[in-house]
Amino acid sequence: MAYEHVLFKKRGPVSWIVLNRPERLNAFNTALATESSEALGLAIGDPETRAIVITGKGRAFSVGADVMEVADDPNPRERIRILVDIAHRAILSIRQTDKIVIAAVNHQAAGYGMALALACDLRVATEKVRFYYAYSLLGLTGDGAINLFLPKRVGSARALEVALTGEVLFEEEIAKFGLVTKFFREDSFLEETQNYAERVAACPSSVSGAIKHLMADSCGRDLAQHLEAEKARILDRVREPEFLARAREILGRSR
Repeated sequence: MAYEHVLFKKRGPVSWIVLNRPERLNAFNTALATESSEALGLAIGDPETRAIVITGKGRAFSVGADVMEVADDPNPRERIRILVDIAHRAILSIRQTDKIVIAAVNHQAAGYGMALALACDLRVATEKVRFYYAYSLLGLTGDGAINLFLPKRVGSARALEVALTGEVLFEEEIAKFGLVTKFFREDSFLEETQNYAERVAACPSSVSGAIKHLMADSCGRDLAQHLEAEKARILDRVREPEFLARAREILGRSR
């Protein structure tokens, strides 16, 4: 499918969604929000896709909402509502799918761009990466579950400080808190990301999806509930022919 503001491509088991408004640093207007959400649904529904990469074209991953579009709208509140509704559907899709979604952050991710990156399962970045909360600068309080994901990853006090002061997070602190787990050189960023995504995609999708949801849900359960959830998931997997085939293969190699 052809889009105006999104480049969608498949490379083996990996689907790429490239935000393509580089002249606006991939700021989300209604068109980009709609197209990227549709492309995400396309990738999730593709049986051959096992990992999804979201990145931005040009000098930024995304700087968030297109403030110019909002400011020029005669009804800015309605424009924001439309953008937030579309954005939140995308965030829910990322969290609910069994497929692993990887944010490939080239340079800056601000506002909803930061929220989108944090909502993904994994994040890789160039060494010039910057995360910027940005909402408070506009007198806004955040969307895209940024106020859920940021405290989970850096702690509530540090998250509040970043939100209130407008402090920019750079590579050292981003790495310290595990916001990004792999940093690649800019001149080989896309190829390194593809290789990384293929390694992730090598895990059976039913297994990676189950692990993803177990880990994501762990914060909302007590220990007993989590142990029961793990038991249910692993018993489901043991019934799959794939488990026995892999077990026999491993045993065969070790004998």
